[in-house]
Amino acid sequence: MNNRGWLALLAFGVLALLALDSFFIVNQAEKAVLKQFSRIDKADVEPGIYFKWPLVEEVVRVDGRALVYDVPTQSFLTAEKKLLNVDAFVVWRVNNVQRYIVSVGGGSSNAQVMEGRARQLLDPRVNEALRNEFASRTVFQVVAGESNVEKLEGDKAVLRDPVTGEMTEVPRDQLDESIIREAEGESGADKPAGDNLKMANDQREALMDQVREKVNESTLEDLGIEVVDIRVKQVDWPDQVRGRVFDRMRAERQRDAAAHRSQGREEAEKIRAGADRQRSEILAEAYRKAQAIRGEGDAKAAATYAKAYNQDKEFFRFYRSLQAYKESFKDKEDVLILEPDGEFFRYLKGSQGQ
Repeated sequence: MNNRGWLALLAFGVLALLALDSFFIVNQAEKAVLKQFSRIDKADVEPGIYFKWPLVEEVVRVDGRALVYDVPTQSFLTAEKKLLNVDAFVVWRVNNVQRYIVSVGGGSSNAQVMEGRARQLLDPRVNEALRNEFASRTVFQVVAGESNVEKLEGDKAVLRDPVTGEMTEVPRDQLDESIIREAEGESGADKPAGDNLKMANDQREALMDQVREKVNESTLEDLGIEVVDIRVKQVDWPDQVRGRVFDRMRAERQRDAAAHRSQGREEAEKIRAGADRQRSEILAEAYRKAQAIRGEGDAKAAATYAKAYNQDKEFFRFYRSLQAYKESFKDKEDVLILEPDGEFFRYLKGSQGQ
């Protein structure tokens, strides 16, 4: 191939590259701007196919979908000055693509690089908002979404630890207004359990909504980023205090167990004493009835004997003597030493007892 052929092939390749660079496609999941010599010429390009000047205009694309990333674990102080490790995640998306590229891009057209810088800029804002909200709530309110304010005294609030039961005094102005209203009875303290659970969920939702709103106040204007949602994944004690917390929880459970055992032993003693008393009463009543029946039988027997004795006194004496003989001589080993003329052998001499 001669030089003219090579030049023609090179010219065709350049024209092909220019032709390919003369249009661009924006899909539904993207947001894009058109830049001309590093200056944004067209912002927020809608999805579709567009023409552009090759080598002069440049398309910068970013992900237009909602993105999720985990915020690094941070330690925050609660209203009782207790330290908690908090794991959270953020759902965000690009709201104003032009402001996003200008503020976050830093001259880069790489969407991944801009996304990394956006996370770096979001982290301090999210952490600051979480820190402020945690500082106005107690541990129990953060975890369970419920208030554990024991009482309000002027500009002070007394908080009760649900685990250890100990009381902590904090300034009233450190607590959220919704917590103070609930402590004062304005949030329906006597509602059913289902309403209380809903209230707890609503308080957790309100906490995260406040964090999201505070973050959006700066990110929408400064970065062109909208924070869709912020959620806490896990709240845990730091390693240096976790052991002590668990020891207090274990001691509290042991105290509860000991109290329940003591109550059980007390109830057992009451039941045992009641059973012994009933047993004694039943035995006494049975003995009384037995003695009464035995007395009635003895009385009837005595009456029968008396009646028989009155009908034939001699026969009755004879019968009783025979009974005495039977009882006296029923064993061969029995020996009686009596005078033959004694009264005992009266009826052995004759049936008439003479």
